[in-house]
Amino acid sequence: MKTNDRAHVDKRITSTRNTILDAAISLYRKLGIEKTSISQVIDLSEVGRSTFYRHCSGRDDLLNQVLNRDFDALMLEFQSVSRCYESLEEQIEEDMLWFLEQFIRRPALSLVCSDIKWQRYQQTAESLSAFRRASIACATPTYQRALKEGRLRKGIRMDNYIDWASFVVMSMQVANMPSKKTRLYSRATLKNFLVPSLIKDKDYG
Repeated sequence: MKTNDRAHVDKRITSTRNTILDAAISLYRKLGIEKTSISQVIDLSEVGRSTFYRHCSGRDDLLNQVLNRDFDALMLEFQSVSRCYESLEEQIEEDMLWFLEQFIRRPALSLVCSDIKWQRYQQTAESLSAFRRASIACATPTYQRALKEGRLRKGIRMDNYIDWASFVVMSMQVANMPSKKTRLYSRATLKNFLVPSLIKDKDYG
């Protein structure tokens, strides 16, 4: 197959996959994840059943792909923007606020805490891996800066740093804070709770 032909096929495959995932998200938001059937997704996306199964193996795979797409886009967007902050504290707060806001801005991720029950997380194991990769991408810059400045708390390794930051961000999302107060309240929570648990003050003896 020629390069141009292969590129055309790949583009068509991606387009079909996105059509299926967009249809799934629309139904998830309208009916809920548990009540959305594969037949409904097929009907809304206007693809054949065999075409659907070439892209998704079943309901859980469909849900994983929906979440993976947003996590991958989140990670690429974060890495494509140059960020510069005067203080480490401000960098942690801003990076984590940006990460938190993606759960509101991105359609699939907004479902994570509004509809996906915690007991279903085992069925979305693949997307949890994508969440982990996105967390690493977003937390690594502040971890490296804290390490360089000698401000990491004793015993904090990169995996601890990322796990704790991710846990706090997800907990704040689950709390479903009032929208008008979200950014102000979130910043205060990060400043008073997350930041001191990860790094030492500059004048720490």
